[in-house]
Amino acid sequence: MFEQFGNYPEIKWVAAAAVQAIGPGDKIPINPDLDNFKLARFKDLRKQPIKKSQLMLIGSSKTNIFIEGSDSGLDALVIRLPKYIGKSWLEIRNMNLENDFSNCKNAFTSLCDPQVIKDIAWKEHKPGEAPPELEFEKIDKICSECKNFEPN
Repeated sequence: MFEQFGNYPEIKWVAAAAVQAIGPGDKIPINPDLDNFKLARFKDLRKQPIKKSQLMLIGSSKTNIFIEGSDSGLDALVIRLPKYIGKSWLEIRNMNLENDFSNCKNAFTSLCDPQVIKDIAWKEHKPGEAPPELEFEKIDKICSECKNFEPN
């Protein structure tokens, strides 16, 4: 049975015990071990003739996780997954798939949208006063539409 991936209802996942060679005295795993899952590698199965709209995450705990969803959602995952090699399932499941300022390699570089730099630039404030509020929703909207957005 598929479960929702983080805060993205269009992306679903299911875990399964990995297929493996069984020798004399080996225990056959029947339940996936998500508590000890660490991403070892992943495979995009969308290019396979049988599997459409699926990724397979291969873990170090003899557990595989299959993820289904829209091509755009899976593309966002494929871009970010290399940085999650060795990370736990909890970290992977809670990753942010949105183009936001905190996830951009080009933040504060010459490729960053000038409006973002202007809005985030520290503004002077008097000692003892709270600093001005940043408009993160506005900034993230600019970043989500930016042609120079590149995930960390």
